[in-house]
Amino acid sequence: MDLIISSATHRSGSTLLQRLFNARKETLIWGENGGCLTEFYKILDHTKHHASFNHWDTYLKSREDANQWIACMTPPKHEVDAVMIQTVSTFHEELYVKKYNKQHDMIGYKEVRYGREELGLLRKCYPNCTIILLVRNPIDIWKSMSQRKGIKKMYGSLEGFTNIWNVRVNSYLLLSKSDPNIHLVKYEDIVARKAETINLIKQVGHLEEKDVNPILSNKINSSSKAVPEHTIKFIMKQCGLIMRKVGYLP
Repeated sequence: MDLIISSATHRSGSTLLQRLFNARKETLIWGENGGCLTEFYKILDHTKHHASFNHWDTYLKSREDANQWIACMTPPKHEVDAVMIQTVSTFHEELYVKKYNKQHDMIGYKEVRYGREELGLLRKCYPNCTIILLVRNPIDIWKSMSQRKGIKKMYGSLEGFTNIWNVRVNSYLLLSKSDPNIHLVKYEDIVARKAETINLIKQVGHLEEKDVNPILSNKINSSSKAVPEHTIKFIMKQCGLIMRKVGYLP
């Protein structure tokens, strides 16, 4: 895997970024997979939890002791990590890369469900993979979600949405500062064609101006329905601290 687009939530512009990178014919950025890495991380977390009760070495050395507690005997943690890295890498290679890397020199996918844990696992599997972390103003996201009740329901409530946005965007800020190959990008800077952001996208995707212009010139469907004032105030109250860190509030 060469490039991953990870959006903090739905309706943040990940499809726009996917289209931009796919404007280059040698690039293949797949769509969402339902957040498969989340399930892999759960497997890793559960297995490492049981590995913390590890008594395998004692048992193998003294099997004659019939009273040893072996109910959760699991291989050691370092073996769990290694196996999961191999498993996740194989999943990605077999599904996304193996049949397509002869025609494409840059392959990846985009997802809207990943947080710190999933991205940490991904980084272990692909140390050199470029990761773009995409964020958008939560007020505009909620406005866009209002036209898509199915997506809105995924977050349970407005409070549930703001909690997820806060946690993921805060983790994105930290990740982008700790890894030179992880880049935080604001949706607003893409559509405004901010030079620094567009240059980053062009550099990462080996794109030229002729590749970018047709995509950005095509108007994306958006909601014209206004967000109620009390909803805006709630979002700003819940997300204000992180919004300031990103630059959405003074």
